Amino acid sequence: MVDVTRYNFDELLPEVKAHIEASSFVALDTEFTGLHVEGSTGNSLFDSPDLRYEKLKQLTSQFTVCQIGLCAFVKEPKKNSYVGHAYNFYLFPRSCADIDARFLCQASSLEFLVQHNFDFNRLFYDGISYMNTTQERSLKEQSVIEMARGVDEDMLKHCHTVIAEWLPSTIEGDKLPLDVTLSDKFVSLQLQTMLRDYFPVIWTNTSATGQVIVKRVSEESRKELEKATENRLLEYILGFTHVFRILVESKKPLLGHNMLTDLLFVHEKFHNPLPDKFNDFKKAIHTLFPQVVDTKNLSFKLKKELIEKGLPVTSTGLDQLYQNLCSDKGRFLVLHSPYIELSQIQCKYKDSHPLHEAAYDAYLCGYVFLRLAHFQAAKKISATVSSPLGFRTILDAVKPWMNKLNLIRANVPYINLAGPDPPSRRPRLLYVSAIGMSTLSASKLAEEFSIYSSVDVQLVDKRNALLAVSTYGGCKDIMRAFKDHKTLRVKHYNVFQHSRPVRYTLWGAIAVLGAACLWTLFGDQGKVR
Repeated sequence: MVDVTRYNFDELLPEVKAHIEASSFVALDTEFTGLHVEGSTGNSLFDSPDLRYEKLKQLTSQFTVCQIGLCAFVKEPKKNSYVGHAYNFYLFPRSCADIDARFLCQASSLEFLVQHNFDFNRLFYDGISYMNTTQERSLKEQSVIEMARGVDEDMLKHCHTVIAEWLPSTIEGDKLPLDVTLSDKFVSLQLQTMLRDYFPVIWTNTSATGQVIVKRVSEESRKELEKATENRLLEYILGFTHVFRILVESKKPLLGHNMLTDLLFVHEKFHNPLPDKFNDFKKAIHTLFPQVVDTKNLSFKLKKELIEKGLPVTSTGLDQLYQNLCSDKGRFLVLHSPYIELSQIQCKYKDSHPLHEAAYDAYLCGYVFLRLAHFQAAKKISATVSSPLGFRTILDAVKPWMNKLNLIRANVPYINLAGPDPPSRRPRLLYVSAIGMSTLSASKLAEEFSIYSSVDVQLVDKRNALLAVSTYGGCKDIMRAFKDHKTLRVKHYNVFQHSRPVRYTLWGAIAVLGAACLWTLFGDQGKVR
């Protein structure tokens, strides 16, 4: 695994691009500065895909991505093995001209990152810049000088004075090393841009140590140099967005574990602000990444079969899935199971297992996918087949789960990026009413009903509430237990009976229809007379 910061990003970008383009697929994981919006109800069994999208859209507008991990899995030629090339990108947006990102940090999320040894110094000091297309378009409309403003005035004045004193006695080709050394490439570019604008007969560069060097040039040379280095500031600020665009252009299958939130952040931060409508988001993501696999959804579907094969899969959490599938039993669950390893050059994870470091989780996700997909593909292959399965074969085997993203605690199990979402598989809603003069409390109701099943409660008013139950068995148990309850009446929810807006609309429609009928009847009689 390689940690990528703004200091080695330019050097590593060609390598990252080469590994993505050579890969069979790429796994992704992200870490955020927060996960809960103030005033939001959180994930709920009442959530439809549209409602969940609205909640997550608020999330992505308030928080940001602080780390993103990519692992490109390259199949070795003529071998039944895959090598993972993992990269850990620390991200931090740069301010430039009128682009100045604002985001929140949530204490619980930062505590979580601290517990997993997240390096905040690298985030703030070394984070790679990024922007989306809308921000890029805004910067392109501004001059280079506007983009370069923000340089320390004292440093700029000092450089002006030194160069102004040096220039009169120089000829073309003379050089002046300034007593200014900048490790921050962006600040260095800003300073050089301001100096070049002020002195039209010079050009600037930096040494290997970051020292700014001034050179006297001809007018013709200056024009050629300007053309060759056009948009350097903009290219630098785009930063990680370059990697995002390489991913999009490659059209490689993209993997994640519980990846809906990851994709919303990726769209918002590196592509465009999220659209208002959920279906527009689905179309946009499907256009960017036509083949997406969520290993959480895939593992849900295969969990029972894995248990039948002897794997103790008690959870579909990423770490436990990996532990099961990298055991001797998991690795040789079926014939010709591929060998999977991290690149020998990237040995950081050889003796450590830093869960919730983005690149490591991306590697685990890719590993789990290969084992699960191979398990699924092998079911259709005869035991007498002697050759290993190609990647296209195992990718075809998971087509039923392609572009279907797991939805945590909602009224549908997943969303479908490539078509209509599935119907709800949850039990019918229950309608709870207080008997007598008592009032209802959502927290007390949730506590009382939770002994039967996982539930969510929505108060309609002080005396009535809706109850969403996760399982049919739990729903039956609740109906049975509260059949003759002294303080609560529980019924199946009926929209015509229990929804006031629907009842009012229905009665209004009946009244209008009745009035129309009376007018028609008596109006016609009046005409006859």
